[in-house]
Amino acid sequence: MKKVLDVLGHPEHGLKAIHIAGTNGKGSVAVMAASILEEAGYTVGVYTSPHLELESERIQIWDGSHHMIPQDHFDELKERARDAIREVDAGYASVFMVYTLAAYMYFAEKKPDYAVVECGVGGRIDVTNTLETPVVSVFTQIGLDHTQSLGNTIYRITKEKAGIIRPGVPVVSQSADMNVQNILRRIAESKGCSFTDVSELTDRYRKYSLAMKGEHQLRNAATAAEAVKAAGIPVTEDAVAAGLAKAFNPGRFEVISEKPYVIIDGSHNPDAIKEMCDTFMEFTRQKKIKRSLLIFGCMRDKNSRRMVQLLTGNLRGVSYAVTAIDYERAEDTETLGRLFSEAGRGCICYDNAEEAFREASASDYECILITGSIYLAGTMRGYFMENNETM
Repeated sequence: MKKVLDVLGHPEHGLKAIHIAGTNGKGSVAVMAASILEEAGYTVGVYTSPHLELESERIQIWDGSHHMIPQDHFDELKERARDAIREVDAGYASVFMVYTLAAYMYFAEKKPDYAVVECGVGGRIDVTNTLETPVVSVFTQIGLDHTQSLGNTIYRITKEKAGIIRPGVPVVSQSADMNVQNILRRIAESKGCSFTDVSELTDRYRKYSLAMKGEHQLRNAATAAEAVKAAGIPVTEDAVAAGLAKAFNPGRFEVISEKPYVIIDGSHNPDAIKEMCDTFMEFTRQKKIKRSLLIFGCMRDKNSRRMVQLLTGNLRGVSYAVTAIDYERAEDTETLGRLFSEAGRGCICYDNAEEAFREASASDYECILITGSIYLAGTMRGYFMENNETM
């Protein structure tokens, strides 16, 4: 990655970035931080992953309105990236590497005041760890995910993600897990970095109105605001309040219809599923919903057994369906159906999510929840948008 950046003239140099690592919550923290900065009058480059429907969602400029990178220009920058990769004979280059190079080049063109950059899977060897001038290093919830590449213990995963910490650059962490917190604090102190423990500050943010639902979003809001403050970026109280009230991340417990209620949620690992269950039960209680259908699909490299255990053990008044996802890493419906059976719950198996949704819509369910994968959420969001005039 560094050799390729040499060829491209280091477009990442001088980029004042809020650099975000973690297992869950990165995207929400990213859009909240960007929204606060935008309300304060700054222009912001936003680089997040994965995308929900369009790959150009990953690279945006926020300056009062949100502009995705034009697809034709995105294609040009990706080809420039691939040419540079070939020039240095870099061997295998991931799609994420090409996307990141394109984001760096686009931000070098647009020169935003700040950038919000989300890590991919890891931290230490993540291609975004080529940023030279981050203004703050941020850590969201860290859990057991991507264990094949990051390690199979919280200690190893946290150490990997802590690789983004730069000497003297402030560190902000939201985890209340003492193991995670102690590792990050120790590494931060060894590099002369200030350390902010957001878990002690979250209650201060209950006074704010949030666009995104769930108790975990309060934690994300606190993290975003504290990250901006730790970076020393001047923002007013009004900008913080307005930014958090407007910040929205599609596909994260997003209510896209009310008759019946249709919710799409990209939770894709056990920790995220657990938080989603808490949010869903509170939502159904408030709306007095008694009869719901949950449509589930996930990737086969995820802990699907644990996710099914949480979904069947934590929810009430819910029937279940599983669906295939048109993606090469998707788990098959036979395996998912067996997991629900082992958990003591019956489920209907569908060949695709659209069929599952059509049949569910024709029934008398008060609420349809689609969850388990960001790819499933994106598919269903696109399908719903195409077949309904309004959200």
